[in-house]
Amino acid sequence: MDELNSQKESTCRGTSVAAYLQPVTGLYKSVKLGWKWRRLKWAVAAASEAAQGHEANGVRPGSQEFKTLYNDVAKKAQEYAHESGDPIDTLKAKLPSLCAVERLANPDPVMPQNRLGLTLGIVIAAVLGSVGTGALIGLATGMAHWIAHLFA
Repeated sequence: MDELNSQKESTCRGTSVAAYLQPVTGLYKSVKLGWKWRRLKWAVAAASEAAQGHEANGVRPGSQEFKTLYNDVAKKAQEYAHESGDPIDTLKAKLPSLCAVERLANPDPVMPQNRLGLTLGIVIAAVLGSVGTGALIGLATGMAHWIAHLFA
């Protein structure tokens, strides 16, 4: 019986407490990370729902409401990315609602359409059209007058 006890002591001496707790701490970190992932998904879903409500009420993309929602969710996503080691692009791929809120917060700049060329073209066509029509009417009248003198 003493032999068994002495054998256990010799195997336990070289190991530390951290070695015994390593599977437990790994499980704890996994569970903790899983809860953080769920909280992030819930936060993104809530922000997306709020953004849809603002959009339905006529709030324009790029307004302060969308920026506030995105900044809040982006901060949480950044914290999760730091803890999990996943890049932020991977999180955006896994959470498409995050991209939707980002697009509403930071919309693409809209370039104003240059309508000067179209307006100028219409004005030139109107002027040339009226001059051309007047010239044709004048030619037709002159020809009719010439034909009338020819047979008179």
